[in-house]
Amino acid sequence: MKILIVSWSTLPNPGGSSVIMENLAQNFGAEELLVLGSRTFWGKRPPERSEGMPKFLYFFTEMYLFGRGYRYFIWFRKLRFQPLLNKIKAIIREQKIDYIIGVYPNDFYCLAACRAAKALGVPFSAYFHNTYVDNVAITDPAATAIQEEIFDYAEQVFVMSRGMQYFYETQYPGLQVKPLVHTFNEWPSPESLSGLPGTDKEHYQLVAIGNFNESNMEATVRFARAIRNDPRFSLHIYTHVPRVLLQKRGLDPDLYEHKGFISPDAVHAALQRYDIGVLTHGFSGGYGEVEYRTIFPTRTIPFLLSGKPIIAHSPPVSFLNDFIQENRCAQLVDQPTEEAVILGLEKIIESKAYQHQLVTAAAATARQFYGPEVVKALKIELENPITTA
Repeated sequence: MKILIVSWSTLPNPGGSSVIMENLAQNFGAEELLVLGSRTFWGKRPPERSEGMPKFLYFFTEMYLFGRGYRYFIWFRKLRFQPLLNKIKAIIREQKIDYIIGVYPNDFYCLAACRAAKALGVPFSAYFHNTYVDNVAITDPAATAIQEEIFDYAEQVFVMSRGMQYFYETQYPGLQVKPLVHTFNEWPSPESLSGLPGTDKEHYQLVAIGNFNESNMEATVRFARAIRNDPRFSLHIYTHVPRVLLQKRGLDPDLYEHKGFISPDAVHAALQRYDIGVLTHGFSGGYGEVEYRTIFPTRTIPFLLSGKPIIAHSPPVSFLNDFIQENRCAQLVDQPTEEAVILGLEKIIESKAYQHQLVTAAAATARQFYGPEVVKALKIELENPITTA
């Protein structure tokens, strides 16, 4: 079977979805998979990929102002829909594609993949990293029709977590839904781990990574405010989001140190310079209740592998909370108060035995995201979509 994945998000585009696609692709051979992603004429060069990896193709649909302003060029993207559709059909024919997966978050690329598959009679599945119509932040009047078209033709809909699976199965009875989780492909060597922070330090450096937007901004702001007057703690943030934009979103630049963008392959080494990993998940914001209930942050995995204790600030109704409680892999703070944040941090720094317990559980939990095993199950799903549903 030769698969074509159509995903707006691919490296070098920043963001969790791009990392997800890169890690997933690394578990296929060049003859098993092709990936088609978006590009601009003036964007970063694609990363150099190892020999034998699937080929990544790029199609020009994007225009930005200094890397931003997506909404201002929707008119241009719409003009590129038919050429994108034609491109996908050409790839299907030339590469003798047997199966297509369209990826959301981006209805433009996911819909084009669906229509190309339908036009040529090729089996199709969708891969939703987030909810679409059920996200109150989505205001496109065509969204319902687009999602219905994708769901109607898809043999199955892959989702990011069991939380999303449960929601979709409840919301859309009869829809075939399967989790396809984030992946990693290499276990860090024991020598790469710098060890536990211990309990005898005067100052603990905390670190957060990834994108900071409506999905987690409210919790991140509260966490940073909680430690602002406590000399025991400081917070560093690695993100591609500029400091000025974080400030517009409510994060005071005096409350943390902005470390800028970090490439995925450099994250593990960077985490070794810190004492505690900080995982924030919004209690509220512009995405709506369903999205906050079902989001599963991509940055969870590098924290699980870091050998550092994790503190997670996340709402009680979320799947992330259920996941943490089930696996006991992080200190959970599920109350939206600054006092609760400090109490959670104190529980970590007061016991080396507890630190060891958290790190051991995190490493065990990471096994369920190991790429070769995840892709092995995916191939079975694609070859037997009815009998395994």
